[in-house]
Amino acid sequence: MTASALAPLAFAAPLTAAAVIAALGSVLPRRVTDLISIVAGMLTATIACGLLTAVAVNGTVIHWFGGWTPRHGVALGIAFTVDPIGGALATFASFLTLSALVFAWTYYDHGGPEMHTLMLVFASALIGFFLTGDLFNLFVFFELMSVSAYALTAFRTEDDSAVLGALSFAVVNSIGAFLVLIGIVMVYARTGALNMLQIAHALAAHADPLVIVAFALIAFGFLVKASIVPVHFWLTEAHAVAPTPLCVLFSGIMVQAGIYATARVYTDVFSGALAPHAHQIRVVLLSFGVLTAVVGALMCMMQQHLKRLLAFSTVSHSGMMLCAFALFSTRGLAGLVAYIVGHGLVKGALFMCSGVVLNHWSTLDVEMLRGRLRRTPWLVSLFGAGALALAGLPVFATFVGKAMIDRAADETGLAWLPFVLLFAAAMTAAAVLRALGTMAFGWGPKSDSQPAQSHPTTEAPESSDTGIPVVMLGTATVLLAACVALTFLRGRTAAPLSAALRFVDRQAKFAFTMHATPTGPLPHAAPQALHDALPLGIAASALALAIAAWALFGSRARPVWKLGRVFQPFRNALQLAHSGIVTDYVVWLTAGAAVFGLAMAAFTAGML
Repeated sequence: MTASALAPLAFAAPLTAAAVIAALGSVLPRRVTDLISIVAGMLTATIACGLLTAVAVNGTVIHWFGGWTPRHGVALGIAFTVDPIGGALATFASFLTLSALVFAWTYYDHGGPEMHTLMLVFASALIGFFLTGDLFNLFVFFELMSVSAYALTAFRTEDDSAVLGALSFAVVNSIGAFLVLIGIVMVYARTGALNMLQIAHALAAHADPLVIVAFALIAFGFLVKASIVPVHFWLTEAHAVAPTPLCVLFSGIMVQAGIYATARVYTDVFSGALAPHAHQIRVVLLSFGVLTAVVGALMCMMQQHLKRLLAFSTVSHSGMMLCAFALFSTRGLAGLVAYIVGHGLVKGALFMCSGVVLNHWSTLDVEMLRGRLRRTPWLVSLFGAGALALAGLPVFATFVGKAMIDRAADETGLAWLPFVLLFAAAMTAAAVLRALGTMAFGWGPKSDSQPAQSHPTTEAPESSDTGIPVVMLGTATVLLAACVALTFLRGRTAAPLSAALRFVDRQAKFAFTMHATPTGPLPHAAPQALHDALPLGIAASALALAIAAWALFGSRARPVWKLGRVFQPFRNALQLAHSGIVTDYVVWLTAGAAVFGLAMAAFTAGML
């Protein structure tokens, strides 16, 4: 088998397994269905995606479907173009899917094969999304992934809240997809091409208004998928009701895929044409990124529902990732990739822990769980470790990614940005620690008030086995252990930097794609020393502990109580904005798109 044949295999393997399960699942025993899906996940993660990424390290891999290779610099067919970053993210997506399928071994054991089928289709679409070199297929794969996610979110059709969560998810994301499609149509009308590198060559340095509008539409449409404020509402609604294995994929890789899509489209398609306006575009993206990081962190601290708390944490970290890309630097991009992997492992583990809680105690309400986790030290330890990983404690891979992002911010002249990211990371970690303090030790004031967007205090378990199966906690432990192991790997900073250098080398990728000029091994990149970043990593963890202590015990101090009253109107406004009404979220999306588009137009036109 040639290296290029691995690319379609990576996409086809889970899709074929999904077709087999869909056709035979009704007559196969549940455990056979589990085994088919897990074996397909293992083959995809190791043989297909893993081996493909290893080959891509020695040179970009391309597969032209049907043998339709370019002629005279014109792409006639559809290609999978695999660079190390795309391959690594496809491998990570398949690994998370495998982890979710293993975790689901005892989940929904009363149901049919539908969940396995949809999760494998979801994984297949994710892999195709990271590997494709075609702009329209980037959209198609994301929508295939989204449609699977809509159905999985509403998997428990007997639960009205699940159906409403899926409706919010579908409506908001469909509008975002429509924006992306309009932008692609505008690009195609201008260039007559859909291959991303061919489009970039056709646009060259022509940054006319149509190009700027097309980029704004595509970027904002993908940022809807990335749950950027003020279009983040769908994420928290979906997370609160979706099956736990799906939440692992939502927060672990799907949201990050929206950030990756924005980075990929800008780098491969628009970076040449928009180069004169790079600083202005950075200002717009950084503004939305910082707003998302801060609002997500604040909302995270206000939650009593465990899954919604973790969902708002994902919103905040999505803003941090957008800030990393907005630096428009190779080091920032490398830090973004490292952070995506680290954050995905941590958030996957935390959602698995919340799934264990739901399965055993039939609730995710922190107040209802007061003191109940005291007799489960393993579970408590996983929650605590996950919280500190969100803060960027130096033993976790999130620290490596954040250290690279911080260095990139300093090199870009944005010395203030690391402190904003530190605050957001500390707040999200503090929210988990605060919830853990209540659930495990009964600490903190008793709260009778619920947020405006509340959920039932008791929920149906996702398995008939209401114990704490070792496989559930074991899978979460493996994810956190992997997050620690990546921190101590040799080349933990040099490898992402080298991959980022290849990612941004548009000319070399164009020559390879259109003229089969070999790209060769990855360019050398000097590793980044991490000891300078240790103080910020430790400070973020210490700040998280301090904020959690304040949240648990601060009500006893009168000055702190008065300070809380000062911020109460702001808190009420945030809760009011999260109304749970789909039409309200559409209004927010419309307003956000208008602000994003107007800011992009005004900055690039020199009006601001």
